[in-house]
Amino acid sequence: MSEEPVRPESRPELRIGDREREQAVAHLGTAFGEGRLDLAEYDERVASAYGAKTASDLLHLTADLPLATREKPASSAALASKKARPKNLDGVRAPARRDAADPYPPWLRRLWLVYAGVVAINLVIWLLVGVSNSANFPYFWPMWVAGPWGVILLVRTFGARLIAPDR
Repeated sequence: MSEEPVRPESRPELRIGDREREQAVAHLGTAFGEGRLDLAEYDERVASAYGAKTASDLLHLTADLPLATREKPASSAALASKKARPKNLDGVRAPARRDAADPYPPWLRRLWLVYAGVVAINLVIWLLVGVSNSANFPYFWPMWVAGPWGVILLVRTFGARLIAPDR
């Protein structure tokens, strides 16, 4: 008693699920990429697609678009590349892996740049105070900014290298 599944096109009053909505949005995205829809119309149709309840609602949104784009299957290479890089919680694809010759992550490099900037500003302030006070230079207080922070960054930097030596 196996029956063939009923396609939404044959019974437009059937309720649809997320999969059908996503297929319609993908079709609209392809049409938008080909220049068949302008941005305002694309945005309006995508909002309607996500609000659609029946198959006829979706058919109405894509009826004036070519059938070839609607049924164009995704290539296996494109699907493999999407699976290779997982999405973050925000839905953004994770960046590609960094160069194997670079053992340090980009965020660590940014921390070092921020550290260097803060230390440079503190040194400039110390020098300006020292030059304006011609009698003698003040106590070298920037060491309390540069020292502890620098030690923490050094430990973190060498720790990152020891943890991931193969990257």
